[in-house]
Formats: sequence, structure tokens, C-alpha cells
Amino acid sequence: MSATLQRDQASTLAKSNPKKALAKARKINDPWFRAQGLAWAARFTDGDVVAIASEAAEAARGCGDDYKRSAARAWEIAALAERDHKKEARKSLSEALAVAKRVEPISSRSEALFLLLQAAFKVSRAEAEKVFEILEASCPVDEHWRVKRAVRGGAKMVSGESEPRAFFW
Repeated sequence: MSATLQRDQASTLAKSNPKKALAKARKINDPWFRAQGLAWAARFTDGDVVAIASEAAEAARGCGDDYKRSAARAWEIAALAERDHKKEARKSLSEALAVAKRVEPISSRSEALFLLLQAAFKVSRAEAEKVFEILEASCPVDEHWRVKRAVRGGAKMVSGESEPRAFFW
């Protein structure tokens, strides 16, 4: 079974059986999808949200490049924030941003920062505005069409013209 399908199974189970979702997520070999599956489990668990989110963070750290190591944290950050662990979410966001600022190429950096921006809205508007400032400062729009799209999309979210993505539905 593919890692994508494993993650999808964990995310589907998370709402109705978070313990089973956690067990499935822990078995996902690919760290990107394991991080997402664990974040789903953290979002809906009756257990220790922070501990499961820490497992998601550890999985993300195991990804093969800085894009994945930073962007995969978006689900964990959103889960922490949605479960009212804002302090931990801010810390995770800070760690992810430190990695995202190093992402090469710049088009991938803009994508990572855009995902983190959307997660940051779950923490607070102020955190989201900080992430947007980093996105604008570190990703010149004339460098790549993806950068232009990320900055334009981020500006729409900051202005209230559009909503950030839902990480858990």
C-alpha cells in the first residue's frame, strides 16, 4: 500500500477512532505522509495532543530535504493550534520557519512558506502576518511564477479576501 493511501486511511479514521489512526500513522514509512497522519491523530486524539504532535515533528525532521522538513510541519502546527496548544504551535512554527528560510530553489521556499502561512492563521493573525512578511522578504515575485502565486495568495489571506486552507476536515 502506498504511503499516500496509508495517510488517507489514518486521516479517515482520526475522527472516529483516533487510537487506531495513531497506530496506522506510526506505520507509514514515508516521513512526509507519516507527519501528516500523526498530525491528524493529534488533532482528534483523546490522548496527549502535544506528545503526538511531537512525533509528527520528528517524522518531518526525517524528510529528505528542507522543503519537506519545513512544509510537513504545517499539519502539526494546525493541529496544535486547533486543539488550543498555541504556545507549542508557535514554537513549532518558529522551528519550521528557520528551516523554510533555507529552502532551495526559491520556488519551493515560497511553497513551504505558503503552507506555513496557512497553518499560522490557526495560531493567530499576528503569527500569520509575521510569516507573510518572511514570505515577501525572502521570495522576490519576479523570481518564479510559484513565488508570484504564493505571495498573491498570501496577500489575499492577510487582507481577508480569501481563507486559509483547512488542514483537517
